[in-house]
Amino acid sequence: MNKKIFQIVVEIAWVIMAIFCLAVGIYYHIKFGTNMMIWLMYALSVISTGMFLIRHFQRKNIQKRKDKFR
Repeated sequence: MNKKIFQIVVEIAWVIMAIFCLAVGIYYHIKFGTNMMIWLMYALSVISTGMFLIRHFQRKNIQKRKDKFR
């Protein structure tokens, strides 16, 4: 698999995980009220979003460096 495609797949996986954790957190928040596990799901959603942003900017910077040296 091409390295660029793999990086994009990893980014998409982080976004999917963030959306899933947020949806589960909202569902359980509505169903059961506040609980420690619900806040954990929200925290995982924020962490996943942060990881997506980090990976996204890393990929863009790597691409800029490759284009600069061509």
